[in-house]
Parts: sequence; structure tokens; C-alpha cells
Amino acid sequence: MASNWTVCGLCNYRNINKASVVWCSECDEGLCGECREHHGASKSTRNHDTMSITEYQKLQPNVLEITQTCQKHKEHYQIFCKKHDCPCCRRCVIETHNDCNDLTAIEDIVKNVKSSNAWLEVEQTLVQMLKNVQRIRNDRTENLKCLQDQRVEIERDINQTRKMINDHLDKIHDKTIKELYANEENESKRIKLLLCEIEDIEKGISDLQGNQNNIRQHASELQTFLALKHIEKEVSDKAECIQSVLKNEDMKIKTLALEVNKDVQNIDRADCFGSVSVESKSFKVVIDSYKNKQAQMMVPIVISKCIDDIVLSNKMEINLKSSGNVRGCAILPNGQMLFSDNEGIKTIALKDNCSHDLDIALNTAAFDMAYIEGEHTIAVTTGYSGKSIHIINVNRTRKRSIKTSANPYGIALKKNTLVYCKEGKGIMEVQLNGESEKTLVCLDMPSFSYVAVYGDNMYYTNKDNHSVTCYDILGNLKWTFKNTKNLRYPQGIAVDNNGNVYVASMDTNSVVIITLDGKRCKTILSSRDGLSKPRAMHFEPTSNKFLVANETKFAFLFDVS
Repeated sequence: MASNWTVCGLCNYRNINKASVVWCSECDEGLCGECREHHGASKSTRNHDTMSITEYQKLQPNVLEITQTCQKHKEHYQIFCKKHDCPCCRRCVIETHNDCNDLTAIEDIVKNVKSSNAWLEVEQTLVQMLKNVQRIRNDRTENLKCLQDQRVEIERDINQTRKMINDHLDKIHDKTIKELYANEENESKRIKLLLCEIEDIEKGISDLQGNQNNIRQHASELQTFLALKHIEKEVSDKAECIQSVLKNEDMKIKTLALEVNKDVQNIDRADCFGSVSVESKSFKVVIDSYKNKQAQMMVPIVISKCIDDIVLSNKMEINLKSSGNVRGCAILPNGQMLFSDNEGIKTIALKDNCSHDLDIALNTAAFDMAYIEGEHTIAVTTGYSGKSIHIINVNRTRKRSIKTSANPYGIALKKNTLVYCKEGKGIMEVQLNGESEKTLVCLDMPSFSYVAVYGDNMYYTNKDNHSVTCYDILGNLKWTFKNTKNLRYPQGIAVDNNGNVYVASMDTNSVVIITLDGKRCKTILSSRDGLSKPRAMHFEPTSNKFLVANETKFAFLFDVS
């Protein structure tokens, strides 16, 4: 358990009982007013961040209980073992983790944890889960009102029918009304009970969000990192509760209906006024899926690299020796590089040592390209010069063409389909055989737009309004990034293994990185690195290689770390 934060740790060590007024996360103890002054003046602790005890106690008890020192050896944690998914002190490493290969310095793995993809995933999942619960609650509330409205309508029908018959129907009239109310009351009671359960889940999720905000503001990096696992467990539990609610029999839509007894006309043979039944239909709530995210979050955490920590190294300059304008590029897993030359109407292939390999001639101009690993082919769009996507064998010639109804520009591979920008239409998806084309995002797509796909997200560039926009695979808008100080006339786009988005900014002669959530950016390459009207780029995920090509003459290859 963490140190007793209510008393000053230094005074307590000297058997003096003084209340603490501030908390030092690095020392893992509270400090009284006098000790705080010594703490702030001491050379070894003057740079430590402290917070008031009032703010610190806002953290949840389970976070406050997280200790930053090894309970066995009473030493600070220094290493994190990914194999055993636990923090270790110096002596732990020697005694029990000496054979573990995947050891990381604790300060490296907790750095930027509050802005990491893992943290953002939990935050976004909580928001998504809360929306799903609210949809379920609204659906049940609507069903409750529907039951009440139907009860009123049926009661009116019963009363109208009752007026047509004589007093002999009083008895069976009352019987049927009671059955109606009993059914309505019974089903309403079941729905209300389910609503109570839903509201409890909703409150739990809201509490988790509040807890997460408090942790972000007040917890140390280590506390945040270790608390994250507990939050993920609670998130998983809430998700299971939601699934349990969805499987509940009471989630079926209940309606009331009346079937008038045919013998009512012959009153002597009628023994009841009618029957009131409850019909069940499948619920119509559509919830966002987060199963894949849950699966990702339950594996041991590896903090994704922040854009501030990304480094491009081992720069290789490539002279394309081309008279035309480069529009697209790709780097294959074997190191071979491909460039589409628009004016030269050809595709240039270079070996991994940058020596010229071959030119693949086309009967139209070449714009962007995407590598199809399963076929060892590339898909090349024609841009403004035609309405086709050419499928080309990397080592030989064109294999086949896919016809499009408008000019195709940027293109990317999504599993076994091609995603491309169709001018004036939007983001399209087509099978590799050219069949089953469908619209993923309908919009007035400008010319010279590029697209990239990462997981369930799609990104496209818009040169007309200097923006980059992210959609999910269902076509729902997630974010739009626009910052004309850093990004003007965006062109080629690529995404690295951490979900960071790289964009070629032609008018600023730079490459800009945008964070996974679309909120921050950083210029990582500029004219000082040789960029002049950068147009095309590609990220090769297996080798962590990044290729960017100027519109003319030169391209550059980097290692991403």
C-alpha cells in the first residue's frame, strides 16, 4: 500500500506526528509545511512535482493504494518486465527476472502514458459504452411510453365496442380491462427493473470517466499506468454487463394487442370480452462494436510512441532521374521501391540499393499506387487522365484493369479490397476483381486527394480546404484536422504502426505528423531535409521504413524509431 498520505512522512520517520499538506509522487510520501520548504530547497528534490493533499485525495482509493516502491525490497521500481507484466525494483531483476529478455526502464514505459493510444482507447471506449447504454435506456423508455399509448388506444377501442352492446357485457368488459392493465403493469414492471439495471451500469461508466479524469489530473505517471489495468478490467466488466442486458428477455419490444372475441355478437355464447396479449419483437437498438478494442486492451500494455518521440534516421537520398512529376510511391517488404511518373506515363521500379530496375509502361498516366502483397501486384490509378485502376505485375506488365465511373486518385489496400478517392463521388471500395464497388463515404471529393487505411479508420487529404479527415470504416466522421500554419495543400498520406498520420504538405515543403485522435501535429521533415514540393509517401510496416518523394527529381528513405 502507498505511504500514509495523511501524515508527513519525514516527521513520521522521526516519530513526530504532523499532518501533511502536500504530496510528492516521486518521494511517495506526504509533507508538512515545514518539510515542504526543505523539500523544495534540497538539490535532490527541488525539481519534484508536488500537489496539495486536497487535490491528491480526489483520486479513487484503489489508485491511492498503488505503491511506487517494491513491497518486498522497499526500493523504488526501476524496471518493467513485459513478460510478467509487472514493475520491478533493482533487486527483483536480479532475483526473479534475470532471465527475462523484455525489460524496459520504468521511466520510458510510463512516459506520456496519459497521451498514449492505450489511454485514449480506454477513454474512447468509455465514451462509446456510455452512448450505447444511453441508446438502450432511450429504447426502453420509448417502449414504456409505447406500452402506455397502446394501452390507452386499446382501452378506447374496448370502450367503443362496449357501447354497442348491452349491460350483459359489463362483467366480461371488466374482466378484459383487468387483464389489459395486468399485462401492461407486469411488462412495465419488468422494463422498469431493467431500466434500473441499465441506470446502474450508466452510473458506473460515468464514475469510471470521472475516475479517469481525476487520474489524468492528479495521479503520477506510474500510478496512472498501474491504475490503467484496473480501469481496463472494470471497462471489460461493464461491457459484459451491457451484453448481458442485451441478451435479457426483457430487451424484446413488448406491445399490447387486442383480439376481439368473435362470439361477442352472440352474447349468450360469449364468456369473455377479448384477450389482451403481449407481443415480443427483436429490439432495434444499434450499438457501436468495441469487441476488437476490448481484445486489444486485455493484452499486456505497450505504450505507443508519442509524436514528440518519433525520430526519422538513416536518411537515404534517391535520384529518380525522371523528367516527369512523381504522384505516388510504394516500398515493398523486400526493399524494392516503386514510383508512378505522371508525365512519363510509366511506373519506375528501383532495387533496394536504389539502382534502376525497370520501367513499366502504361497507356495512361499513372497517379497513386498500392501494393497488393497476396498477388505481388500493384494497383495504379490514372488520376485525371482516365477512369481506370490498373493491376500490374511488379516484375512484368499490366495484368488487368478495373473501370471506374469517375477519375480515381489516391488508393490504399484494405485487407482484400481497394479503397480509393473518386473525384466528385467520395471514398469508394472495390473488390480486387473489379466487382462489388460501393461507396464508403459520400462527399464531393476534390481532385488530387489521397487516402490511407489503418485498422477501422480511413483518412483522406483535401487540397482545397487544406485538411485531413478521418472516418471509421462505416463512414462515420471521427475528426477533421486543419492547421494552415503547418499544413497547406496536403497530398500523400500514410499511417505508421502506432496510428500516427503522416501527411505531405506541398506548400510548406514539409511532412507533418498528426496524432491518432487528430488533435495535435508536429512538423518532422522540412526543406532543410531536402523536401521541395513533397507529393507522395508510403510507410512500410514490417521494416518501419518511411518513403517520401518530391514532385520532381528526389525521394528520401528513412528508418522510423
